[in-house]
Order: sequence, then C-alpha cells, then structure tokens
Amino acid sequence: MDFRQLEYFTAVIEAGSVSQAAKNLRMTQPPVSQAIAKLERELGVRLLERTAKGVHPTRAGQFLLSNGSRLLTERDRIAETLALMGEAVVGDLRVGVEPMVINEFVAEVLAEFLDQAPGVRVTLTDATPDVILDGVRSGELDIGCVPFSPDQFADFVAEVCDWESIVRIEVKLAVPRFRQYESHPGGRGWGRWILPYPIPAFPGMPEVVTRALADDPTLEVLSVSTPQTAIPFVAAGLGVAPSTRKIAENRQGVALVDPPSWLKSMRGTVVWRRDAEVTPIMRRWIDVSRAVGEAAEDAFDA
Repeated sequence: MDFRQLEYFTAVIEAGSVSQAAKNLRMTQPPVSQAIAKLERELGVRLLERTAKGVHPTRAGQFLLSNGSRLLTERDRIAETLALMGEAVVGDLRVGVEPMVINEFVAEVLAEFLDQAPGVRVTLTDATPDVILDGVRSGELDIGCVPFSPDQFADFVAEVCDWESIVRIEVKLAVPRFRQYESHPGGRGWGRWILPYPIPAFPGMPEVVTRALADDPTLEVLSVSTPQTAIPFVAAGLGVAPSTRKIAENRQGVALVDPPSWLKSMRGTVVWRRDAEVTPIMRRWIDVSRAVGEAAEDAFDA
C-alpha cells in the first residue's frame, strides 16, 4: 500500500464513482481502477461496494478511509515541514495547552521560545487536559501543557508519556466578594464548590475537595470544564472555586482568600508521547519551559 493508492481510494469515495474520481484527478479511468484493485489484492479485503448508483465503502473501506486520511494529512505536514527547513525555517510545533497554564507559564514560554526560534511556526490548541492527552497520544499534538504534577497522573498516562515538571502554581480560593470575610475552618461550611469535572487521566482537584469535605453536610458540587469557567459563577454568588491569582484577581465581584491547608499548590507540567522522537524543536520548547519555570520558582522563594 502506498500514498498514491490511498489518494485514489479517497478520491473514489469522495466522488462516488471511479469515473468521476478519474475526472477529478484529471486521469483516465483504467489507472484508477487498477490502483484500487491492486490495493484490495494487497490488503486481502474488499474495500468498495459497487452498485448501479456508484460505489460505497465496505466496513473495511470505512476503516481505511478514516485512517488513510490521517496518514495523508500527516504526509502533507511532513512534506511542508521539510520544505520549510529547505528555506531555512526550522519547522512547526503543535502544543496543547490547558487554559490555566496559559496564564501561569505558557505565555511567557511562547514569547521566549519565539525570540530564540523566530522561524518556528507554533500552533497552540487550548483544551481540557483529557483532550490534550488524547492529542499527544494520537500524534496530533507534539507537546501538552497541563496543570498537574506527575504524581497525579493515572498509571496509563505514565506508561505512554514522558514529562517535565515545570513550575509551581499557587492555588487561592475564589469566593463571592460579599463573603470574603467569612470564617470557614478547614474549608467547611462554604456550601457549593465549583470544580472542574473529574478526569480519569489526571485525578486532582475534584477528588481532593470531595475527599477532604466528605463529612461537610453543606458540600455541594457544580462541575464545569475548567477553573476559568468557574469564575463568572463565583462572581454571581453561586459558590466558591479553587483558582489562581492570575485568573481571578481582577474579576469584579470576586475575592481571593487563602485556601484550606489541604488544598495544595499545583504543578505546571509538559508532557509528550514516550515513543515519539523528541525533535530539536520539541527539545527547545522543553528547555525554555524549564528556564521559565526555574525563574518563577526563584521568585516564589524570594
């Protein structure tokens, strides 16, 4: 199986017939038909259902279409990167970032990285940690940046990813401004906590809060996608939420107070797929992240 066969197969499915695919490819029909027939022989499975109304993929054909399209996209990305390298541009880097870490260290990392490697094209995708992990595992992302320490990784994450712990993220408790002077020893009695939904890959804040307050009869949980999402609800007086100074300190109607002692600082961590080649571009991002993290840690300790 080669890329040319995949291209012809994809073109036939998209066109609905071999003849139309040949026209779209600006070819005669026989070479397209022969390429598809050869592909079916090589794979030992029928890929197309041929009817009077055209062709449709079999179950095997649907599988090949889905995965073959991904391979073609990756081929094009590699070819484009090599072309850029030939023009003295190093290439591109795809980074998945959880919104919290954008505020805490990624923005600074990106600025420094682009100063050092101005020819690199960086694509940032902001997403929840589980989506970032899926992207790293599938190869759609080169690197992920998440607000979890390695000891919070589920076993299956540790099996497929390498990582570098970058920086401490100090946690505060965001509360409605009209409640900022209330006293709640041990975090009990606040009522509703607004928390990111639990993520099996990264057990963290939801589990910590519900475990620590298991005997608090006032505890109620409102689940949201990210810590940032919680802040407007806090401002509306709906509850309290673990947050950071950079996320919440300038939000009208929100005050930041010290969290209970059991709500510890978080860690910003960079992850990448263990069996993936760590390219020079990736290594540069990791090195810059480490330097930014070390400077931030020095500021914490000052």
